[in-house]
Order: sequence, then C-alpha cells, then structure tokens
Amino acid sequence: MKKVISILACALILALTVTAFADTHVLPGTIVMYVARDEIKAYEEPDETSPVVTKLKGGKKLLLEMVTDDGSWYSTLIEDKNHGGQMMVWVMGAELSEEILPEFCSHDWSDWELIEAATCTRTGSRVRFCAICGKRSDEEIPKLDHTYGNWVITKVATCTQKGQRSRVCQTCGYEQTQDYIDEHTYGAWTMTKEPTCKATGTRVRSCKICGYQDVQALDELPHDYSWQVTVPATDHSSGVRSRICVKCGYNGGEETYDPEGTLRRKDRSEAVYNMQQLLVEQGYLNVGGADGIFGGGTEKAVMQFQKDQGLNVDGVAWPETLKRMQHDFGPWITVKEMTRTEPGERVRVCVDCNYEQHEIIESGTVFEFGRRGEDIRALQQIIKEVGYDAGSFDGIYGKKLDSAFAAFAADNGLIVYDGKVRPADVDALINVWFDKTDDSLWMGEGNNDTPVNLALSVTPTVGTETVNGITTYSWTLTNLGSEKAIFNTLLLTFGENADFRSNDLVMVIDGFELKPGAGNSVSGSFTADCDWGEGSLNFAAMAISQETGARWLSNNVSFANQNTPAPKTVLPMIPETDLAHLADGIYPVSFDRGDVFSGTSGIFMNAVHIYAEEIYDIVDMHTLNPGDTIMVEGEAISVETVEEADGFITVNGADEMNALLFVPVEDSNVYRIYQDDDLATYTELGVTTLSVSAEAVFTDSWDIESEPVTYSSADMVAAMQSSENDYFVEFNTTVRIENGQVVEVTRVYVP
Repeated sequence: MKKVISILACALILALTVTAFADTHVLPGTIVMYVARDEIKAYEEPDETSPVVTKLKGGKKLLLEMVTDDGSWYSTLIEDKNHGGQMMVWVMGAELSEEILPEFCSHDWSDWELIEAATCTRTGSRVRFCAICGKRSDEEIPKLDHTYGNWVITKVATCTQKGQRSRVCQTCGYEQTQDYIDEHTYGAWTMTKEPTCKATGTRVRSCKICGYQDVQALDELPHDYSWQVTVPATDHSSGVRSRICVKCGYNGGEETYDPEGTLRRKDRSEAVYNMQQLLVEQGYLNVGGADGIFGGGTEKAVMQFQKDQGLNVDGVAWPETLKRMQHDFGPWITVKEMTRTEPGERVRVCVDCNYEQHEIIESGTVFEFGRRGEDIRALQQIIKEVGYDAGSFDGIYGKKLDSAFAAFAADNGLIVYDGKVRPADVDALINVWFDKTDDSLWMGEGNNDTPVNLALSVTPTVGTETVNGITTYSWTLTNLGSEKAIFNTLLLTFGENADFRSNDLVMVIDGFELKPGAGNSVSGSFTADCDWGEGSLNFAAMAISQETGARWLSNNVSFANQNTPAPKTVLPMIPETDLAHLADGIYPVSFDRGDVFSGTSGIFMNAVHIYAEEIYDIVDMHTLNPGDTIMVEGEAISVETVEEADGFITVNGADEMNALLFVPVEDSNVYRIYQDDDLATYTELGVTTLSVSAEAVFTDSWDIESEPVTYSSADMVAAMQSSENDYFVEFNTTVRIENGQVVEVTRVYVP
C-alpha cells in the first residue's frame, strides 16, 4: 500500500513540474548576463511567490540556461550547499544587464594615455579606460617644478646680516627671489668639559666673524676594560672573572670562564672531532659518532670515560679529561710491509697505557667473492679474451669467475687466493691481455677524426695522502667521438716513457658504457703509490668499440712522482696586540677628525681604529700550491696558480679579480702584497682611545703640491679639524706610540 502511495506522489510532483515549466524553453546556447542591481533575489521557480533560494550581489556574472516564453525570467545554476552539486534558480530578466555596469565592475584599467602634458605654468591631463565595462577615468597631472638656473647674489650676506639672491626658471622665465644668510666661519674646537668613561663632556667653537658659539655634547668615553679573575679556573673546573675599567673601576659584569681547551656540549669544531676519535679508539663511542659535533652521545661517552678514570663525572671535556684521553704514542713500527699483492700493517704503542693503534695499508682495490658491478663484468670479459671461461658477463663475482682467476694465477706464477682477486692479479691480467691483443685491433690514441675519442682528466685529491706515499686520484672520462664504446680499464705506468704497449702496467678496472657526446661522462677514483717506480706517473683510459671491437686509448695524463701536499691556509703575520696597553711602535690608524679633542687633562683621540700591515712569511710563500688558501684583509682567496719570477710571486695571474702580486720586503724574510696604487693591505686589530703626549707633533703631507707642514701638540687639534682634507685612514695615517702615548701623527699623500 505504501509503495502505491509513493508512486502516486511522484507522478503528482512530475505533473506539477511540467505545468510550472510549460511556458519556458531552453536557450539555444549559454548566455552571459550580469546582475544590474545592488542585490537581487533568486527564486525556486519563475514566480515571485515561490521560495527565495538565495540573493545575488551586483555585478555577479551569470550563465543563463533557460528563459520563460515572455522573456521575463531566466534560469541559472548555483551551488547546492545542502545536497552538494548544483541547483537551478530563476531571476528576473529586468534585473540583469548584458554588460557589467561600471558601479559593479572591478575594472581592468588600460595604461594612461596623455591628453595634455603638464608644464611649470599649467596642469596636464591623462585618461584611461576599463577593458571590462569601458568606464573612462580622467586624472589631472600637477604642474611641474620650475627648472631653475644657478643662484645669482644681488646682495651679499654675512653670518649676521641677510643677503638676497635670485634664480630664473629656464622654461618659463619665472624669477624666484630669496633672502639668505651665510654660514658661520668657525675656529677650532675648545674643550669645555672633558668626557670620561663616567660622564659626558662638551666642547665649543666660535665664529670668527660674529662670535657665535656652537656647543656640542660629547659622548662618554668607552670604558677601558680589563679582565680581573676572582676565582681562577683549573684544569677541571671553571673560573669567575669580572670586566673592570682600569680608569674608573666600573664593574662591567662578571662571567664564568673555562680553562683554555675545554669542550662542552653544543660545541662544533675540529677539536671536538679529534676528541671523538680518541673516544672511538678506546671503545667509548661508535665510529659514526665522530662528526665534530658535541652532542648527547658524545657527552655520555665523556661521562663514562670520566667515571672509569675516577674523575668528576659531569660530561665536560676539561683539560684534565682530555689529557687522560690523549695517548702519548711512540713511533710507527711496520709489522708487515705493503706489496702489490698483500696489504701492509703498522702499529704504534702509547707509552703511558700500552694502548696499541693498528693501521692497515692497502695498495689498491681488492675484488672479493660476491661483489657485483660493472668492474666485475669487465673482469669477466677480459679474462675470457685471454682464454679462461668466467661464465656469463653478469657482473657477479661467483664460482666460475673465481675458478677462472685461480687457473689464470696458477698458469702465470701468481699466488692462488680463494674468493679474492688482489691488485697484482689484475695487473698481471691486463698485461697478458695487452700481449694477446691483435695488432689490428690496437688503434692507439684517438683524435677529433676518429669514431672513438676518449678525453681523460685526472686530479690528485688534495688532502688524501696516507702512509707510504699512497695518494687518491679522481678521474673523469668522456667519449667525444661518434661511436658507442665500453670503458673498462684505467692504466698506469711509471717512467719517462708512457708506452702502454710495452711497459708493465698497474690498472684500475671498471666497466661503463660510453655513449658518444660530451654529456656522457663517467668518473671515479683510485689510489696509487708514488714509490712503485721511477720518473712520472702516466695515466690513460682504454675502451672497446661496440661496433668493431677495436681498442682505443685516451690522451696521456702525467704527474711527477711526488706526494701531493695537503692544502694549507696562509695567514698574514699579525702581531698580538693589547689595545688597552699598546706597545711602543708605529701603527696605521683611521679616525674621524672630530674625535680628536683637547681638554684640561690633555689631548685625546677617541674611537681610533688600529691596523697592522699584512705581511707573509717567506716559507709560506715559497711553498704555495694550487688548492691552498690565502687570507687577505679577512677574505679567503683560493690559490689556482702560482708563478715565481725575479723574486716576485704571482698568484692567480690569469684571474683579474683574484690576482695577487707578492713582493719581498727588503732586508727581511717576509712578503707584502703589491697593488697598482702601491697601497698595502691591512688587518684591523680593534678600536681604542689614545692619549696624546704634550710633546707630540702632527706632520701633514696630504697636499702633494705643497711642502709638508708640522704642527705642535698645541696646534694639532685645530689643524686636523680645519683641514680641507678630512680623511685620516689606515692608507695615509700612522701614529707612533711611546710609553703608552701618541708622540707623532703622520699623514702622507695617497693618490
């Protein structure tokens, strides 16, 4: 019964819907119109008595789907917030517009079009239009400022009496007249109240014409602090110290301080890394924990070490704690010599605790059973070519490859290893392979006209040298030819003659597909022992053409048979300087001439920057190598090239931005940097206040067209403050200190 009622209800609703829309029709296409009122109602049906579904704001864009036959109502779709999707609503056609009305438009303005340019006598105007509704917007352009010429004085002024001057607009001829008064002509500053580190001061200067006095406040002088220890630090505890002004006794606060060398949690440094290495050696820290960062794991390791050593357990690496960690090793003793076939081993013993540090000296790559990679695939291919079946070229060191190598070793007088191929086995294999290579397949070195053209670069990796002269080299290989090739060996010979067909070879074996083109490079690294032979180390790469099977060599790269020095940073020889108590000597300085003043207790130079000329040790300069770093005026300069000629050293000569020329200082073992203007380079040591001796002199040579002028201390302040050239900088000014006071100030001409 309920099902019958439901069917009847649906039929009734459908009938009503058909009736309601009987006088409507679907538009031939979607029509766009805009709401033309501030707000309109959207109805459920095209009838004002039907429920209002929502309200639509002015300017809203509507996509219209249906229209009543009389054109008075339109339908559109809106979001159905209650049921999801969309629902149809009806709006009155009279409340819509085919174009958006300007009052509802957000406006997409065009660029301004100039109607009339503004001048200094009239305003201008410009117009723009909205690309959406076409609305026009006009704007007035303000008058331009007059374009005046120079002032012409019609009545000369003084600092007490007004004068008059005028100037004329060069566009419209308008004349501007103005009263003016001249600036005061001041004499030298005179101290009226000397500043100290506890009180401000004042100084005054008077106009030479009218007597007007300009009074200026002077800031307090900085405290001259010195640390005073109240509780001394020990090798296992912090101390306490206070910052006390040596002039007035002011206490600038106290702090705890650690004895030198102490390491704490959150420290990051090479010293932390070195300590972690000691903890690793002695079993307190895992190898991966040595990262140079003093974290929680390192702190726990330090605490355990302190506990075992009977020290105070606080996790701080005090000097006493570090001393206990550090072994006092004797010399290295070789217990097994390294050879090409076997690794070596050396040991050293701590004289305090007998701890033994062992180190394995490996001479090259050892291939072991189970290894996978393209280098193994290359081994499989090469050993098959010399007559031994290593199975499929699957790149896996399995039983067949191991059996093939065992047979090869036995046939060639080598030691047979179970599951292991040592560097000597690889060397022997490659030499036999070369001997068996058909001459017709041997193509030698390629060039730009050959199908396989291998470009090899080899670079010693700076800082990787270990015992017995073993050095790590990085290499990159590119096929610049047109044919695909398989790279499989990197060859090394010793001697002046780099003949890779007749010399005994040491090799690194690998396997990479080299497609033609500069973008298809392969790279890697290997180690070489510079003590294996005499003369140069000569490197070349070899690849096999996939199309013809021909063997192609790369270019030859050679290095002198010497160990690569570790990179170093060369610092200028800057003396240790106590700014509060300058030692006797001459110092480059810079200061503001207004900070030199005289008072009742003498003459002072406030906020003086002290410098040291940068000079470099002769040994450091003559041992420079590419990869080193030189610090110049606080900037790190990377050394790319070094050239020596006639006692001069040129660094980075081809790089105009980073080129440096070092010249020897006469009768010394140091170098200085030479610049085009003959100026030195300087490192700032700090800022301080200097007291000037009553017998001091100021010699000024800044004006190259005049003779040098020397002033006594009584005239020094006025001479500096009235100088036309107010630049007192480290390039042209020095002070000479004797017994803690300035006895001479010298300024020279600098181009």
